[in-house]
Formats: sequence, C-alpha cells, structure tokens
Amino acid sequence: MGSLRGLGRSWVVAGALSSLVVLGGCASGGGGGNALTIDEAYGSLSAESAVAQFLDAAQRNDYQLMSRLFGTADGPAVNEHGVAEVEQRMFILASLLRHGSYDLRQMLLTEAEGKTRIIADMVGTRNGNVSVPFITTSNRGRWFVEQILTDALTNGGLGPF
Repeated sequence: MGSLRGLGRSWVVAGALSSLVVLGGCASGGGGGNALTIDEAYGSLSAESAVAQFLDAAQRNDYQLMSRLFGTADGPAVNEHGVAEVEQRMFILASLLRHGSYDLRQMLLTEAEGKTRIIADMVGTRNGNVSVPFITTSNRGRWFVEQILTDALTNGGLGPF
C-alpha cells in the first residue's frame, strides 16, 4: 500500500485491474491556478460524512462533488491538480466504488495525527462484499478524503468483512 509522505505526495493510479491508491497532494506548483478557499462548498463537516458523501457521489457519477471532497490537510486537491485532472481521477474511482450498500466504521489512526481512518464495509461491489479503508484529514474544520486503499475492489486484497 502507498503511504502519505509530506508535501511532495503524488497520485498513483495503477490500472483498474491492479491496486489503486489515490493520494491527494497539494505540493508547490501545479495545475490548479488560484487556490480555492475552504468553505461549505469543499470538504465535509466530519470524517464520516466526507466518506459517506464521497461514496454516494461515486454511486451517482457525480465527479464534481467527489472532487470537492478529495484533498489533504492543505485543502482541496483541485488546488494542486486542477479541476479537469481531479475529475478524471474521480471517474476512475467511481467505477471502482460501485456498490449496493455500505456501512461505515471509524478506526483509530495513532500514527497519523489529524487523520481518521474510516472503513467502508461495502456490499455488492464487483468483487462482492469488501472492506475499503479511507483516510480522511481536515483543513480549518472541513474534512477531506485523502487516501483510498482500493485493493479489495481491484483484487480482493482485504476480502469480505
């Protein structure tokens, strides 16, 4: 699995049939133009609601809403990578995150201050029933999906819950 490393994080998207790890990053220089301000339009009120809204948006192919929920402690990922690139990545994620239903549970992340791990126990994915870890982080009171470990969705890595 990938790990979060400082401000120089990069996004890695390995094909739909292999592991997919998506890391949001807001490093220096990028395609985002002017930085967006954090307000009600970006992020969510809690870690759990960020993941729930992200999964619901993926189910509806709402790439714009997914993009507004994806980011780091530095803010929305679109600040670094631009709207077009982030929405393209959300298209890929939405195809992997199709599900019949899900339940969320929070897990402690002792090694990463300011981050929360939310496990989505998903029913009816293309790999059956699987558990998918989401790492969330906050910026000025708004929560973002920062990382999604999708092994279970691409090759059954975490298996059924």
